[in-house]
Amino acid sequence: MRIWGYVMLGLGIVFLILLALAQLGGGHVGVMPFIIAAIVIVSGAKMVSGGRGLVQAEPDAPSGLGSAGVPGISTARVQSPGAGQWTVEMPMSPQVAAVVTQQNARTWKLVMYLCGGFVVFFVGLGAVLAISDKSKDAPMFLAIFGGVGIVTSGLIAGLSWMTSRRPVLKDLNEMNYLRTTGPISVVPMYGGAMLRLADRAFLMNGKAAIAPLSKLGEGRVDYTPHGHVILAAWDSLGRRVYCAPGYDVGYGS
Repeated sequence: MRIWGYVMLGLGIVFLILLALAQLGGGHVGVMPFIIAAIVIVSGAKMVSGGRGLVQAEPDAPSGLGSAGVPGISTARVQSPGAGQWTVEMPMSPQVAAVVTQQNARTWKLVMYLCGGFVVFFVGLGAVLAISDKSKDAPMFLAIFGGVGIVTSGLIAGLSWMTSRRPVLKDLNEMNYLRTTGPISVVPMYGGAMLRLADRAFLMNGKAAIAPLSKLGEGRVDYTPHGHVILAAWDSLGRRVYCAPGYDVGYGS
């Protein structure tokens, strides 16, 4: 997680420098590309700073503290069912695999829409600059910004394939998925969110679970180990607050 944060941070800074050079060279790129670069930089910084679990110690915390030294969290409520473990494995049944497949297909469709939007935006920006510039170099704007749009979309699709779609396909070949019980924190990011659990942190695959999990301070979450598809979540009292369509595994199952 933190590695990808450093990658995004670096790409955002490079993109910002290139835009600044284009602006100084008379390109008139406008404010929107700078906003996009700033969003990438901020998102990368959040992934670097928050890309680890909430608990850095074992669940058997010293007296006077909640679980693993987290103040205000009851050990009795958040301790996971495994012997001193926050995360346990659950069997990947055909029904669960079907739910994961459906969720992944929906997410990939959104990625394709986003990539298409980037191509249209940059090609349109290049066309406007080319039309407004009467010099012989005007067609270069369309070529340059069209290329930027295609490259950016390719990077988004490629990163999404490597970080989301491919890991989910790997999940479908696994015998188990994961269940983590303990403290929960959702870190909002542009276009999504990062989920921080007791012993791990990752980008949430899809947006449907963001709002209900944001209301939890502790509880239980079922998810896939590689693609991080959120299957279900319960609060500290065992009440289900989110469930992916078709997933009917219970709190104590």
